[in-house]
Amino acid sequence: MGWPSLLPLFRPCPPGSRATRRGALAVAAATALGALCTGCGGQASAANGSPYTIGLVTSQTGTASQLGVGELHGAQLAVDQINRAGGVNGHRLALRTADDQSNPAQAVLAARRMLSSVGAVIGPSVAGSCNAVAPLATSGHRIDYCLSPGIRPAPGSTTWSSSADTAALAERLVGYWKRRGITRIGLLTTTDASGLDGARAVHEAVAKAPGVHLTGAASYDPNAISVTPQLQVAGGGHPQALIVWASGAAAGVAFKGLAQSGSTLPVATTDANLTFTFMKRIAEYAPKTLLIPATRDFWGDQAGGDRAGGAQAAGLIRSYQSAYRKRFGEPPDFGPGVAYDAVHLFAQALRSANGDPEAAARELGRITGYQGVLGTYSFAPGDHRGLGVDDVAVVRATAKGFTYAGR
Repeated sequence: MGWPSLLPLFRPCPPGSRATRRGALAVAAATALGALCTGCGGQASAANGSPYTIGLVTSQTGTASQLGVGELHGAQLAVDQINRAGGVNGHRLALRTADDQSNPAQAVLAARRMLSSVGAVIGPSVAGSCNAVAPLATSGHRIDYCLSPGIRPAPGSTTWSSSADTAALAERLVGYWKRRGITRIGLLTTTDASGLDGARAVHEAVAKAPGVHLTGAASYDPNAISVTPQLQVAGGGHPQALIVWASGAAAGVAFKGLAQSGSTLPVATTDANLTFTFMKRIAEYAPKTLLIPATRDFWGDQAGGDRAGGAQAAGLIRSYQSAYRKRFGEPPDFGPGVAYDAVHLFAQALRSANGDPEAAARELGRITGYQGVLGTYSFAPGDHRGLGVDDVAVVRATAKGFTYAGR
């Protein structure tokens, strides 16, 4: 089955047209409406064939917006770079976007609306929404590249999951603490899909680390406004450190509770909180020591991290960070990197598939040794993620940024 031929939202913009002269206004309006034409203007794409369209569903508003806005920017940067380099086999890429409002039902609605006219869906931003969209993509024979690490793509599906999986993040974190003499750990997680996945991963990592013990574990609703009872349970048994596997506002509630209790324990949290927006939001009550397991885009260019990740990775990361700052006026955090790599990987697969989106799913699964900004991707029939614990290190998080702490 070939590329969809009816793409009414993405007609090439004629050179000199009113749409071209008012490109900035058009982009702003298109983003608000959930449809974005990337690369219109300049040279007409008719000479190289019609554009290939990628769907992007992210949480640009709502509780997960700290991720979704950056993901939108990362995808835009990747599409622009690919188009400047000649596109995919002479075809430009166009990006059709939708805001799922951090709501799985809205994510399904957005994916259903665009699925027949795009070659792949990049997104959504969080695990619950990804799990809701994945069956649609598989039945439609389209790639769904989930931007959350918190899902496990089913064998034979067309679903991919970004970043290192929760198991790798937890393994790196527990190992980091064990090597530094921290063996008694408390655990606090949310009751949503991401929190449940985090709890499972931490329990498994502790079980594989002889001498490490969970001294207490508790969970709470992500919409809770106080978690004092749960903190008392998680902090029972005199832990040396605490893991709070919760993201965004839910993590903030736990951190505020810790600050009010006077706790000085070192705290670790999920990589979903690797955003400058989140760190600024919790600045007044952030733990004194806040650690986060992170992929190479956060540490591969730093002293110590550049040796662990390699010189090639360090150069690629610096180039990506420089391009992002130039385009958006700020450094990238978690959201941009996952979407940036996802778009580049799909473009690579589409290039090998000669533009056929169904064949692109097979080609994506064959990619090995691909150097992205998050790490080195090697996919396999049972691995639709491609990254592992070797692509993860621990960073120290503050309002000023993220610095390499070790592995």
